[in-house]
Amino acid sequence: MLMRFRLFAAGATCFSEARSRTPALRVAVVSTLMAATAVPAFAVTRDSDEPPINGGNLLQTDVIEGRAWRLRGQLGSLYDSNINRVLGGPGAARLSPLAQFGIGMPVGRQQLFFGADYGRDIVFTQQRLNRGRNAIGGGVAWRVGAACSGIVGAERYQRLSLFTDQAELVNNVQTSVDVAGSIGCRSSAGLGFGGSIQHHTASNDLLSRKPFDLRSTIYSPNISYGSPNLGQFSLSATFNTTAYPNRLTPTAAGIVEDGIQIFSTRFGYQRALGTRLKLGLGASYLKTTPRPDTRLEVVNNQIVSVPRDGFSGSGYDISLDYTPSQRLAFNLQANRNVQVTPNVGALFVIRTDFGAGVDYHMNPATTLGLGGRMTRNSYKQSFTSPGESARISDNIKRVFADISYSPVRLYTVRFEVAHLWRRSDPVDFNYDSTTVRLNLIVNLGRG
Repeated sequence: MLMRFRLFAAGATCFSEARSRTPALRVAVVSTLMAATAVPAFAVTRDSDEPPINGGNLLQTDVIEGRAWRLRGQLGSLYDSNINRVLGGPGAARLSPLAQFGIGMPVGRQQLFFGADYGRDIVFTQQRLNRGRNAIGGGVAWRVGAACSGIVGAERYQRLSLFTDQAELVNNVQTSVDVAGSIGCRSSAGLGFGGSIQHHTASNDLLSRKPFDLRSTIYSPNISYGSPNLGQFSLSATFNTTAYPNRLTPTAAGIVEDGIQIFSTRFGYQRALGTRLKLGLGASYLKTTPRPDTRLEVVNNQIVSVPRDGFSGSGYDISLDYTPSQRLAFNLQANRNVQVTPNVGALFVIRTDFGAGVDYHMNPATTLGLGGRMTRNSYKQSFTSPGESARISDNIKRVFADISYSPVRLYTVRFEVAHLWRRSDPVDFNYDSTTVRLNLIVNLGRG
């Protein structure tokens, strides 16, 4: 497919729609640049609407190599026992047709790429939730000499907010726009350096969600060193400045936009241990600084300037892929970082994720899968929509079992059963949900 919907903050994604990858050119362009900032993503959530645990692609529009095109159609059907994601909510069926197109065109050594999605989410018993799902993006994957490459491009995506961290499912469409560029260079001795810059906006069309809109600018330099015998070492930093343009804060100097500055530095290591085991490790230092750092509040019937607490602490990311045989594959992922989110009223979120999955290939066409994920969100400097309680924390658990059948490249059929629990503070946001999905995917294209 063509897009993976996402929000990038402090070296991590906040939301994502998992899609397929383009191997050769994308690896050449992205691996040098992103080695210091991310470990490979694995879709332990399968078809859920949640982000990957570890993900770091700067742009999510696929870079199609050479002169080629792709057309993909997907018909997703789902029954959710708690479609509104509230305690004791009703069940309903959802249909999500989606058409995706991508094209690549070389110009000299440079590669132009373009992708677009057009679809809709249809909930049969609640027409207010019937909204479009659209995306468009493109850019240039560039190369200079044999050592340097990068990407310059932009994306815009729009969809119904289906993320489990929001209070409940409402007819809110979220629109996100990214403009980004990167450079990565590597010497023959294995030393590499690079950097990226990204400007991101996320806006909600529902009036009550407007205070959650955000605007982020992220800079991320990195250096790395790698060799076949030692593996890949990397050191990176991320500077994220985020503002909430529809949320104003009173200060002694006047009324200003609310915002946050996030700094992280990460030391990473990746290595393939033989042909069966791949390991990725990262250790991070995280620091947040609210902007403004004080605000006016009423204390003991007096208006005083009160300091706003930030956060400083450690983060980590782990990725382990083990393939003991051609039929069996295991994956383990974990991550702790600081994020911003357009889904919940919080200045920033401390998020901890753990996921595991196993695939068993019964034959070349059929794969069985089992997996699960646990997520803890700790919301800091919370604010609310009218009528909502302030969020303190969430604990979300999801388990799934699926079977995928793809006898030829032309089509894939996937069936999944999953169950999700959310336990929150306050308990008003608790809910359970069981989902049954059936997806049909058809692939066309040349090259």
